[in-house]
Amino acid sequence: MITAIIIDDEKNAQEVLAWQIKQYCPQIELLGCAGNVADGIKMIHETGPQLLFLDIEMPVQNGFDLLEAFENPNFDIIFTTAYNQYAIKAFKFSAFDYLLKPIDADDLKNAVIRYAGKKGHSVKEQLKVLAAQLQYKSPNRIAIPSNDGLMIVKPEQIVRCESESNYTKVFLDTKQKIVVAKTLKDMEDVLAGFGFYRIHHSHLVNLTHVQSYIRSDGGYVMMSDGTHITVARNRRSGFIDQFSKI
Repeated sequence: MITAIIIDDEKNAQEVLAWQIKQYCPQIELLGCAGNVADGIKMIHETGPQLLFLDIEMPVQNGFDLLEAFENPNFDIIFTTAYNQYAIKAFKFSAFDYLLKPIDADDLKNAVIRYAGKKGHSVKEQLKVLAAQLQYKSPNRIAIPSNDGLMIVKPEQIVRCESESNYTKVFLDTKQKIVVAKTLKDMEDVLAGFGFYRIHHSHLVNLTHVQSYIRSDGGYVMMSDGTHITVARNRRSGFIDQFSKI
């Protein structure tokens, strides 16, 4: 069993989520509910849950204030949030799971299944990534977690991204390479709307850094960093359409 508590200032939201957990998530043992940060901190110390269903926007103190009270959290978090689409990307990129209000039963079940499969992430490191993503939520900057910490970059600095199993190599226009513990699909989601295109199952390119498209040899692009990358046949038409608009 996974022990959990709900922290949400809305009584109705608490009751609905508690009912959904009871109905759809038999692997969760719900230890209780708290309606504010102070009560939530007290309940965490008293019950020692493995998982928090944590609301973000609460009066006086919010969900992040609660997390700051724990120097080394020994619990995991599924946020419950009504945040906008850009912030949702931040949650995804930081590896935290989230439930968008109003909470859908299938989303709840899937979040719990994903949590059960990825327990053991460092909450402290996840929070650093999330805080940076939310702080720099200007469309001109994104936070990339690297082995050394976090790097804040402008999307236009990224020349291309290359898949390497469950990791992604990010190549910048400064010739720097960053290895990110995210899949290429995660990077594609984060960079959506910034002029990137998936030209191959292993390659995501910044269209403004594509210097030319060569039709011979099956079709490939020449990038600003000197690399030549094949354009997959099933992605060729979409790429040409997007590239012609740059």
